[in-house]
Amino acid sequence: MEIDRKDTNIQIGKRLREARTNMNKDKAEFAATLDVTEEHYRKLEAGATGLSADKILILYHTYGIDPTYLITGISSNVKDFNLDYYVANSTKEQRNEFFDRVLAYLSKLIK
Repeated sequence: MEIDRKDTNIQIGKRLREARTNMNKDKAEFAATLDVTEEHYRKLEAGATGLSADKILILYHTYGIDPTYLITGISSNVKDFNLDYYVANSTKEQRNEFFDRVLAYLSKLIK
């Protein structure tokens, strides 16, 4: 199977954009986190430039973006998420933070 680098970069860029917008972050913040210019970051999301392994690790450590998802489009952890288990096994503060984030996300979707 031959992998087309350009198509791969485009798909990774789309997933990167999706992850960023899902977290309600702007391009400037991600560019600063990755220590690149906003123009370079724009090229990453457009797929004109490839995302290096060290940048993928920065995204994982900073924002929790699943590297497997970025590269393949298949999340390695979402399928295993169990809300009941999480709620039962988290502190009150963790639950409150989780639900605050969910509600903030939903309110932005409704607008």
